[in-house]
Amino acid sequence: MHNSVEDLELQPPATLIRVCRVWRTIALSTPELWCTFNLMLDTIAPGVIVPDPNALEAYIHRWLGRAALRPLHLSFHREDADDPHAECIFPIPRLRDLIARCSSRLEYLELGLSQDELGELGLDMMEFPILQSATFEHVYGPDPDPDHPVNTFDNAPQLSSICLVGHAESSYYSLPWLQLTTFEGPISGLELFQVALNLTDATCAVDCLRHGPTARSPIQHNRLQSLALVCNHENPEDILEYLILPALRCLRISEAQDTTYPTLHSFLLRSSSPLITLSIRGDNDGFSDWQECLSSVAATLENLELDCPSAKVQNSILYLHYAAPFTRLQHSRISPPLPKLRNIIFSGLTSTNYGLLQRFLEDRSADSQLTKLESFTVIWGYKTSFLSVRTERSFASTMRRFVEAGTHIHIGTERKNYLLL
Repeated sequence: MHNSVEDLELQPPATLIRVCRVWRTIALSTPELWCTFNLMLDTIAPGVIVPDPNALEAYIHRWLGRAALRPLHLSFHREDADDPHAECIFPIPRLRDLIARCSSRLEYLELGLSQDELGELGLDMMEFPILQSATFEHVYGPDPDPDHPVNTFDNAPQLSSICLVGHAESSYYSLPWLQLTTFEGPISGLELFQVALNLTDATCAVDCLRHGPTARSPIQHNRLQSLALVCNHENPEDILEYLILPALRCLRISEAQDTTYPTLHSFLLRSSSPLITLSIRGDNDGFSDWQECLSSVAATLENLELDCPSAKVQNSILYLHYAAPFTRLQHSRISPPLPKLRNIIFSGLTSTNYGLLQRFLEDRSADSQLTKLESFTVIWGYKTSFLSVRTERSFASTMRRFVEAGTHIHIGTERKNYLLL
């Protein structure tokens, strides 16, 4: 709790000016240190607000004044807009005046407020000539009304990136969708892909679609290049069923738990996109069309990340260049054999066949028609051990030869590469 304006000086970089005269001079003559200001509104004690109504504003403007003419990054948050036991409720009109005074210099704005409070700010009435990105976090308070979204940035011509965190949803806000190129946050429908037509990068949290697709045919978005789907709930909605993304270059769905990719193959065929990066979970042995899925993007794929891949999925990669005519492999070959592949990651492994891994690297490096592999990363899961001492020495020696030839090999935990020991 900040009981005085002086308490606010105890946060960096303000602490630097208290060390000594030399540090103070350096800090005050370095505008970049003062371009960012964060404030938790609930931490301001009544003693700061009541006796001198302008003390806090004066402090903030003194801080931002040290930034000279640099673009500003401001962040204002409240923990609970509906908490009757809150020490103080910083008046929204005063916060509105703070933002309005420096709106012409704002490059980034982050607000953690309820929908009602955000509406009181009147952001749509302010001018934000250089604002590039904004973050909204909906805090606990009065129930939001998705049928009456709050007008926000009607006068922010440079705004291109929106991030929604916490309980914020896109339906709570009226945003300049046509000018957005980057979106991150939860979605409850597919409207994002219909209104944000210039979107190139989207990270969407999908649990279930409360607003299902109204059209019978999939929605085609012609500019989206990167799509990441994340979800922490069981059986998340498979929105790939409703999309066509012909410009997609990066697809990341490894963080969507319990996803069985029932429509991934048809999505990849339907989109026919030049996919370069694919990150998916590989722990479903019932994923019968895995080879077909990968074959549909094999000609362009450069980066492949498999989270918790089963032995079946691992072998489909490690047997990729195996010359022996095994009948059981021929019918399930990935074709073409990932000719442009540069980077592979197996993460969350409990076991793997290091002999096959070694053979894969040897066979691939011997084929001059294939792009040289830049890295192969194996990240162990819980309670994974390395090899026996005898096998480890032989394997490690071979791996080091690949490292010396320019291929980065990492085998171990995220933080430790056991090949370097």
